[in-house]
Amino acid sequence: MKNFSLITLFLCIAGLSINESQANVQATLVNDIKLAQRALNKTQANITTQSQQLSRQTANVEQSVLKLRKKTSTARRLSDEQTLSLNALEKRLSTWQQQDTYQRNLLARFSQQQKISEQTDDLFSSANLNGLSQRFSQLRAALNPQWTTANVVATDGIMQQKPTLAIGPVSWFIDAPNEQAGFLIKDESILKQGLLLASTQFEQLTLLSQGKAANISFDPTLTRALKIAQSKESVISHVEKGGIWVLPIIAFGVFALIISLLKGFQLTRLPTILPALAERLSHIDANVTSQVEQLTKQVKGMQHELVNITLASPAGQRRDDQLFSALLMHKHQLEYWLGAVAITAAVSPLLGLLGTVSGMIETFKLMTLFGAGDASAVSGGISEALVTTELGLVVAIPALLMHALLSRKVKTYYGALESCAVQLSQASTKPLAEAA
Repeated sequence: MKNFSLITLFLCIAGLSINESQANVQATLVNDIKLAQRALNKTQANITTQSQQLSRQTANVEQSVLKLRKKTSTARRLSDEQTLSLNALEKRLSTWQQQDTYQRNLLARFSQQQKISEQTDDLFSSANLNGLSQRFSQLRAALNPQWTTANVVATDGIMQQKPTLAIGPVSWFIDAPNEQAGFLIKDESILKQGLLLASTQFEQLTLLSQGKAANISFDPTLTRALKIAQSKESVISHVEKGGIWVLPIIAFGVFALIISLLKGFQLTRLPTILPALAERLSHIDANVTSQVEQLTKQVKGMQHELVNITLASPAGQRRDDQLFSALLMHKHQLEYWLGAVAITAAVSPLLGLLGTVSGMIETFKLMTLFGAGDASAVSGGISEALVTTELGLVVAIPALLMHALLSRKVKTYYGALESCAVQLSQASTKPLAEAA
């Protein structure tokens, strides 16, 4: 018993010591944690302070980079402007050099023509330049416009003396009795009356002939515009160049035009096809004859004949044969004369080709007689060759279009008529036929 109490006392003392040691350990751990927390807070504060400093340094560096970029772009812009100005100066210098070379060549050519620089090697010496200046003055004086009287051939072939003025390659004339003025055409040594000007130009040229200032018309094309105006021809004269083969082409064209107009008039006057006719017939009361008569009055033209065949014949092979025969007859009436338009569209280019071959044969004959150097001798055959081809196409293209349009109209109308006949062939109309 005594031993048991000692053991109990020993265990109590050991428990107390263990509790004290645990409390000491806990206190030590708490102190360590607090110290670690203080160290962590201090470290976080240091990190925050350093990050703020780094942010301010980064912002400063970015601002300096932006300033450097602006300076770089400004420097590049200045460099590009200097490069562009240098290129512009180089181009301007090159242009001046080309002008100088061109002027030197002109002066050299002029001096060679006037035989001024035969004794000197320097073209631009003072003596040579003085000679050029004097020569220019002489030419300017020679080019001073002077009115002269010359023989002018009028458009009617009569030669008369008229006041003329020549400025360079352009010449004018004045016809005072008729109060007319115009350009002159120089044909070798003969002056011919050219394009007549307006009455205001006659007044201006009259003032100029009196030594007064005036505004006159000038022909910068050097009579080329006048030749172009004179070369214009009417339709009849153009067609006449085609020769004999123009006549059948024109005849085919007129024939196709008449047929197309008549056929178009016929197709536009065709009656409208009444839709769903077979269904209307099937819904009519056989005892009411007025309905049958009213329906047959509404149907006109080819469809009326189909309705009569349907009412007169019972459904079967006989009705089908009669409807088919009527459709064939109507198709022939619709397509009548369309083949003539198609033949015109096919034959006209062939006639144009025939005229082309004929014209080329005539051209080769003239080339054999006069040679290939004389263009006026062979122009007639070439004109015939080209004009017939042109007329053939002019007739063929509209004829082809008209044939296509008319054929489409015929096919559309015949298709609707054929559909109506198919529906009528299956309709049962025996009571209606008995009532009728």
